[in-house]
Amino acid sequence: MIPEDWIVYALGEIGKFKNGLNKDSQAFGHGSPFVNLMDVFGVNSIASNEQLGLVECTNFEQNTYDLRSGDVIFVRSSVKPSGVGLTIVIKKDLGETVYSGFLIRFRDDGFIDTAFKKHCFYEEGFRKRIISSSSVSANTNISQDSLKGLLIPLPPTKAEQTAIATILSYMDAEITTLENKLEKIRQIKQGMMQELLTGRIRLV
Repeated sequence: MIPEDWIVYALGEIGKFKNGLNKDSQAFGHGSPFVNLMDVFGVNSIASNEQLGLVECTNFEQNTYDLRSGDVIFVRSSVKPSGVGLTIVIKKDLGETVYSGFLIRFRDDGFIDTAFKKHCFYEEGFRKRIISSSSVSANTNISQDSLKGLLIPLPPTKAEQTAIATILSYMDAEITTLENKLEKIRQIKQGMMQELLTGRIRLV
């Protein structure tokens, strides 16, 4: 249940969407840093353009498809429904960096705390609304118009958003620590199995 003092917005009410840049194959490998579809999977934020690919583009295109601190990038098209609408948050202004036409940029009007963005778009109910609003052909796709109509509940103050984000980030860090410990234990078990089942260690 949403707290009574939280405010439910349609994303189109609190920000603007922009599809990314489309280029032919000859434009890649040189030019400006470029956030591509594969750069979005497996991460929830980007803070540097140093590891990105390159694409040739004009100054006008750099200004039109720029990426600033707080921007949210949505996956526009995915082979699997679970991939459509996945997001990353741009943590710092990325000078001269542009983004792919397989992505959609959301730039809000200051309603959402940047740290909160890393979590609110992954909330189970929001993910279900994304998938139910998508269309399926060869791939699963989400459009600007569909994203504009999606509802998102927000705490009334940025201070509360920041506090929630801090707690969730702490929990993410704890989960990562436990997952790392579990992986080390699995490796130890695997090594021990190898020693025991090949007779290199004898118990009697």
